Amino acid sequence: MKRSIIIAVLAVLVTATIVVWMLYSEGSISGKAIGMGSIQLVVLAFAALVVYRRWTAAKNKLPAEDEMSKSILRRGAATSYYVSMYMWLAFMFFEERIDLERSTMIGAGILGMAIIYALSWIYHMYIRRSHD
Repeated sequence: MKRSIIIAVLAVLVTATIVVWMLYSEGSISGKAIGMGSIQLVVLAFAALVVYRRWTAAKNKLPAEDEMSKSILRRGAATSYYVSMYMWLAFMFFEERIDLERSTMIGAGILGMAIIYALSWIYHMYIRRSHD
């Protein structure tokens, strides 16, 4: 339950930071900013899904982590690790063709890793689980 509260607080802080950034950004919002904001919102939606699942488990007096959930987390982490390595390899390969500053590209890569982890967790939780 404590982890759920921490995740919820972090999600609220990230949401507040995004709102402040949008309010105080100079000029109009470009397409790159909309893309980065949408990725951040997807990460926040994943955090909300995790918090919701943990709170419903606590409400039903189920353990927060059992063997199956640990296995799903481990498989999702392994899958996202391999896919993220290929993503970073693609970033290095296309580095000269991408018109982004290095710090922006690193930030996009970190957000991409979060998205890849969320997708691999969803894959192992809902799709692959029936085949294991």
